[in-house]
Amino acid sequence: MNESQASGDKGYAEWSKADLEQVTVCFACGGERFVVRHEGLEDLLGGVPGRWGFLACAACGSLHLTPRPTLAAIARVYPDDYVTHESGGDANSRDNGSSWVWRLANGYLNARFGTRRYPATRTGRLLVPLLWPLCQQLDYFFRHLPAKPGRVLDVGCGNGAFLLRARSAGWVVQGIEPDPVAAAGARQEGLEVANCAIEEFLPEVLFDQITLSHVFEHLHAPDEALRRMYLWLRPGGTLWMSLPNPSGLGHRVFGRNWFSLDPPRHLFLPQPHQVVAMLQAAGYQDIRLMRRGRGARSSILPSVDYARRRNGVHVIWGGLLALAIDVLGSWFPTLSEETVVIARRGS
Repeated sequence: MNESQASGDKGYAEWSKADLEQVTVCFACGGERFVVRHEGLEDLLGGVPGRWGFLACAACGSLHLTPRPTLAAIARVYPDDYVTHESGGDANSRDNGSSWVWRLANGYLNARFGTRRYPATRTGRLLVPLLWPLCQQLDYFFRHLPAKPGRVLDVGCGNGAFLLRARSAGWVVQGIEPDPVAAAGARQEGLEVANCAIEEFLPEVLFDQITLSHVFEHLHAPDEALRRMYLWLRPGGTLWMSLPNPSGLGHRVFGRNWFSLDPPRHLFLPQPHQVVAMLQAAGYQDIRLMRRGRGARSSILPSVDYARRRNGVHVIWGGLLALAIDVLGSWFPTLSEETVVIARRGS
């Protein structure tokens, strides 16, 4: 483990040794050799003290934050103004508009997912599928829910914005959220949300769909979580996940300034093929990497800002890069900024 200790103990004076732990085994492939990929990273998003580093598994390339905050200390890395503290209802209201693009989008969503969004034009159901990046973005917006509603669990539901969307499509919704502030906000929207960690949740029913949107990379034991959620699905039910893709163009271009590294909140960033392998090992079937479509700007433009703040580099082509990633990601999922995957529990 000499490689894994190369990041050392420098930069952690604000943290006691009891609050930090080393990663010694890759969660994706079980490898025990690591190489330093990034080190000396400060938290530019939340201002959490410390300098952080990522190790890459020598076997599969998946990234691990190490040292990382322990499960008992992890709440300290989430600032009071974290994104999930916004009202879910306000977030949902913002995800609509009156422009012709929104009218087309709502027409497609109403036909595809059974919602009653407005304003809407019926021609959207015909035109939007021809615009691949937009169509894929809208499918992602509803997390590729099946046309027939059922019961859905959102793990790490935050303020409940997705649960509100799913409920508008006829689904019976439930969430898990460890952050008490976010969980309380979701409950104010009339949602059933358990304020607990995934390890503490004891479902009373099985689910047709379980979703995790940018949650997997925050888990201390992601491999155990996959096995746990498999048992929560009804036979034939599906698991949907999205998480940052460290093999995408954004990380290749920006390196240590890639926004989605997000230390010390992101603990584990597996390569897309390793996400598939982890799902297979947990018993899932019919595993598919989905195309993300539009959405790269949300990580590329902050990466441009990080490059300026850390290195004084002024990048003027960030918008063009985001557009290129959106187009390429509409064809090749592994080039996208996110890994989006669907897997099924056997019948």
